[in-house]
Amino acid sequence: MATKLNLPEVDFVDDYREESTRIPLVITLLLLLLTAAPMSYWIFRINQVGTVSTDVSNYDVLVNAVANNVKTVDAMLNNDAEALAAINANSKKQVVTLIVPEVVIVEDRGMEPKEQRALEIELEGIYWSPANPLVGINGETYRMGDSIQGYEIVRIGKTAVQFQGADGNIVVMDMYENLLKAGKK
Repeated sequence: MATKLNLPEVDFVDDYREESTRIPLVITLLLLLLTAAPMSYWIFRINQVGTVSTDVSNYDVLVNAVANNVKTVDAMLNNDAEALAAINANSKKQVVTLIVPEVVIVEDRGMEPKEQRALEIELEGIYWSPANPLVGINGETYRMGDSIQGYEIVRIGKTAVQFQGADGNIVVMDMYENLLKAGKK
């Protein structure tokens, strides 16, 4: 025998109410905006800094100067007067200010001191080769045995030039002496 249960009648239509989707949508958009804006800003800044750091236009001048120096050395080594004349005619005079190292007396031969003025030159570059080393001084090119300001060039090394004065004193000028002094400070 079946028993009948007496259940209260429930009006499901009146008790059910649908929630609005506006509030969750606004919260989602607000969170998205708060995270996307800073991320977009930092992505923009990173790209901007990356673009600045990869700008190599400053190195073009250096590359051109090195290429011109290679052409000059090649023309000097081959004794090509026409090529040197063309290079000198086309090249702009670039002013490079070097701090001239102080004169260092390496050897005193005991001769009577003469009034020889200090060697005041700009050592611009050394074009070293075992057979024919050259040195650039004050915009001119010199070989061993050449004289400048009363000093004879007696040795050209890879990074230094040795001069001998008329009084017998030896003066050595190193290309990197000023850089080494600055690094020790």
